[in-house]
Amino acid sequence: MHAQFGRTLLACAAAMSAIAQPAPLPADLNWLLQQGALFTADQVADLNAGKVISRTDVSRDDREAAAAAIVRISSPMERVVAYFHQLVSYEDGEVTLGFGTFSRPPGAPDLARLKLDADDVDDLQSCRPGRCNVRMGGASMADVRSAVDWKSPGAIDRASEWARSKMLAYVSSYLERGDAALITYDDQSRPVKLADEWRGIIGNSPFLAVYAPALPRYLTEFPRASAPGMTDELYWDKQHYTSLKPILGVTHMVTWRDPQRPDRIVVAQKQLYASHYFFGSLATTVFLEDRTNASAPVTYVVYANRSRGDLMSGGFGGLKQRLAESTVKKAAEDTLGRMKQALEAP
Repeated sequence: MHAQFGRTLLACAAAMSAIAQPAPLPADLNWLLQQGALFTADQVADLNAGKVISRTDVSRDDREAAAAAIVRISSPMERVVAYFHQLVSYEDGEVTLGFGTFSRPPGAPDLARLKLDADDVDDLQSCRPGRCNVRMGGASMADVRSAVDWKSPGAIDRASEWARSKMLAYVSSYLERGDAALITYDDQSRPVKLADEWRGIIGNSPFLAVYAPALPRYLTEFPRASAPGMTDELYWDKQHYTSLKPILGVTHMVTWRDPQRPDRIVVAQKQLYASHYFFGSLATTVFLEDRTNASAPVTYVVYANRSRGDLMSGGFGGLKQRLAESTVKKAAEDTLGRMKQALEAP
């Protein structure tokens, strides 16, 4: 009797131990976790416990900030990807203040809802060569200064109409010419060529080459390049992060379903323009489905963002740099946290 009871206890303990042990991570994910000790053992334990783990890095030399975040979601991959696309376009009135997609070819109705804030109009009015706090689509400094009679009644409406026309022309040019259409910002003392910034970002993104080897060439050579499983979408949005000004931007989003890897989907978001702070960014989200247990599907979401801009240049005792780091970190954690909460809700 006692022996049987002891064996029962041992069996229960063994079963509980097996339940407590985290499932083996996918090989792709192990590769990332082992690269340069990006995440600590405690963070990996947090990941297995269902938490979002993240890390950031800021380089003042090339004005670049990088963020990486990972979460484990108990849901099938296709459902997770569908929700991610919904999240990109969802206007919550707090972070995402406006959103719209571009048709092929782009048309004025695509931007009908876009309107500048009074602060943007004030910034445009005060722009001077080498000193300007806002950028508008494909507009040069000369375009900005001659666009509108900034002191006249109705300046906000006319400025919004002008901004929509410049953005429409810019997106149309990008769809025809790709990176050759990316502008040079001349709003600061040193001109910034977006094509060069973009090449620097992608050159510093080995993560993309490992998880989606077809994507770097596709994004760099668009629209000439092609690859099976690629779908494109261009959109504009208005985002408001922490204490920063609202940022009006244009993004080229590519979703790749690699025919050779049915357990993996990759979404890349290439920023073509931002009205404030950023010269360019590349956000890559990898969805890895763990298919070891068909009755309990699990998807690992790996998010990596690399951005360049004047926020990362330091100054004010490092305040700008810390703000840049906290901004990209919070954006990564919030995105993955919201996905997990929504998809695992009872």
